[in-house]
Amino acid sequence: MPDSLIVGDWVEILSAEEILRTLDERGTMESLPFMPEMLPFIGRRFQVFKRATKTCDTISKQGFRRVRDTVMLEGLRCDGSSHGECQAGCLLFWKEAWLRKVPAGTNFEFASTHDKGSDNQLDSAYHELAARVKRVVQVESGDEPTYMCLITEMKKASLPMAWWDLRHYWADVTCGNRTLKEVVRALLLDIFNWAQKKRGGVGFPYMEPGLLKKTPVVNLNLQPGDLVRIKKPDDIMKTLDGDGKTRGLRFDVGMFRYCEGEYRVVTRAYHLIDQKTGKMIHMTEQAPCIMLDGVLCHADYQKLCPRTEYLFWREAWLEKVS
Repeated sequence: MPDSLIVGDWVEILSAEEILRTLDERGTMESLPFMPEMLPFIGRRFQVFKRATKTCDTISKQGFRRVRDTVMLEGLRCDGSSHGECQAGCLLFWKEAWLRKVPAGTNFEFASTHDKGSDNQLDSAYHELAARVKRVVQVESGDEPTYMCLITEMKKASLPMAWWDLRHYWADVTCGNRTLKEVVRALLLDIFNWAQKKRGGVGFPYMEPGLLKKTPVVNLNLQPGDLVRIKKPDDIMKTLDGDGKTRGLRFDVGMFRYCEGEYRVVTRAYHLIDQKTGKMIHMTEQAPCIMLDGVLCHADYQKLCPRTEYLFWREAWLEKVS
């Protein structure tokens, strides 16, 4: 296992046989599953994009969790092909035990042993690994299957992190996730918001609640590749209810950074796995989640969580650019 992988390191994903030795019968290592969507990358080289120092608790909403010995690799996102065609596009999490550090170099195509078919023993290991990780993806059968993925299992695969524990910020700097300037800003913001909460004041950033009881349905029929402009904050506020939502989707303060910018549509998403229940959420044709190229969670106000997930947008917050 490589020691202390940092942002920019080059790694090679181990063979099926080596990965298989790290997994339990559920196809997990320390509760983190090796997913079928990760199989095509076996034997190939990639750069470390970020180190998973921590994660938002998106399941029980109880703060943040500490993650150990795990990284994300450049450009490797889940395509949902084995998870009911989930369209969330989450970054894949890789245990360091599944990786081998290699000298810096370019990413080259490396055919897996399974593709070569040159070694029966290793080819058998690939099939055994594929069978094991695919067997437990769908935890329950029936009309409404329950899925197991990296995100649904993240709470089990992480440890509690006390609100006053600041070591994760130093880890962000030393591994290359963030600059010292970014960390100092986030730390000062944490302190300010803690003080405001104590005295009953307003935290930063503050967003006025919406006023609508019934939010608008807007269908621009946006398709992948379309160019859109995100509306001004004031115009978006006019579409929100008292919970800050439009058609059930919350507009978060971290989305302000992208307002008035122009971006290409990546996906018109109708199917997303509920991270808490593992059930698939199905959206209507009138209210899909729009995902935009390069518009990702920067976690400025979420303790610099490194998950870098796509932000979801309602068409009521966007306007099409001719």
